[in-house]
Amino acid sequence: MRVDSVAADSLAAAAGIRPGDTILSVSGKPLEDMLDLHFLTAASKFLLRWVDTSGRKHENVFRTSEKPFGVVPEPIRVRQCVNRCIFCFVHQLPKGLRSALYIKDEDVRLSFLNGQYVTFSNLSEEEMRKIIRYRLSPLYVSIHTTSQPLRCRMLRNAGSRDILKVIRQLTKAGIVLHGQIVVCPGINDGEELVRTLRELSDFRPLLQTVAVVPVGLTSHRAGLPKLRSVTAQEARETLDALSPFRLESGGETFAMAADEYYLLANRKIPGRKTYGSFPQIENGVGLLRIFRDDAALLFRRKRWPAASARGGTVITGKSAAGIVSAFLHDFSRRSGASFRMIAAQNRLMGDSVTVTGLLGGSDILRAAKGKADNILYIPSVTLRNERDVFLDGMTPEELSHRSGTEVRIFDPTPRGFFEAVYDGK
Repeated sequence: MRVDSVAADSLAAAAGIRPGDTILSVSGKPLEDMLDLHFLTAASKFLLRWVDTSGRKHENVFRTSEKPFGVVPEPIRVRQCVNRCIFCFVHQLPKGLRSALYIKDEDVRLSFLNGQYVTFSNLSEEEMRKIIRYRLSPLYVSIHTTSQPLRCRMLRNAGSRDILKVIRQLTKAGIVLHGQIVVCPGINDGEELVRTLRELSDFRPLLQTVAVVPVGLTSHRAGLPKLRSVTAQEARETLDALSPFRLESGGETFAMAADEYYLLANRKIPGRKTYGSFPQIENGVGLLRIFRDDAALLFRRKRWPAASARGGTVITGKSAAGIVSAFLHDFSRRSGASFRMIAAQNRLMGDSVTVTGLLGGSDILRAAKGKADNILYIPSVTLRNERDVFLDGMTPEELSHRSGTEVRIFDPTPRGFFEAVYDGK
């Protein structure tokens, strides 16, 4: 394993380990990745063998001290997904986007480190042993159905491991799991969904939560299996079907629906208690509850900044339009400035994609050009993590130039918008 960097004031630096060196083993055990390095060097005493950039071999015994070991290894080489899921979003992307968007990962290590969902379809016995040996917990698993024949059909992987057997082995070993079910109408919804949740509930409390998410479809599905979006009636039926599975398990509600179900069904967003510690927030479960609670907290402020706010236009996706509009109405009244919303149509992905985070720069430009007042406020979820580029490669600077409007990026929270308005960040 190659060393990427070494902390200046660390045990490794004191021993002469430098960037570019290669670590051979820890206490006689070879290293596969950063998890091996992390867990093996956590011992109170360990023997490290390494080779420097000139090819010279070294070894040193390290003992626990107040200083950190201090080695950052080379990045993980992400394991690729071999499934061809009927609902895979990557397969539905248009051409010409950033290359990283077309990568399909299926890496248990990233599930542990970053909360990414994996199917365990091709989990090897060695990977299973490593999960249990290092107690990698919690892990996030894409389940979709507990029917093995149906799951193989949905994943389009006939050799996929039996998910019930995998969950049983992991929970028996004390590994905490969070599950996900992507609902495809007519395939794994209705009675099949209820049966799946009933079987999964047997693994509580170690299978802590299961997020039920409606399938997302773009207009770029040529040559892919025929699927359709969830209807309003189906959304209501699904919410009703989840009611018996909302019993708390270890402080968490077991089965939770994505916010989109409540919007589709035109039903009230549940209270904060329903979402527990919000473990499924990355799945769009509880985002609207957090937004509303944070907005209420913001509007309880007795004093607002004396400096005048500059009004402007806020971009959002169509699904959040009602909530954003109501928030801006109250914000305008309290700030004394005028803020309005534009719900942008998604032409990059297709009309059926209504979430804000999948808007392209071209979608925002088309919606705002000639219509934006003062400042154009854009939530950061539309940009890459580095906040430098939209899905289609357009930058905020380019958008500002082409729209003729100042652009401000804000964290998609009430507080984040407040700071963008008053601090200009």
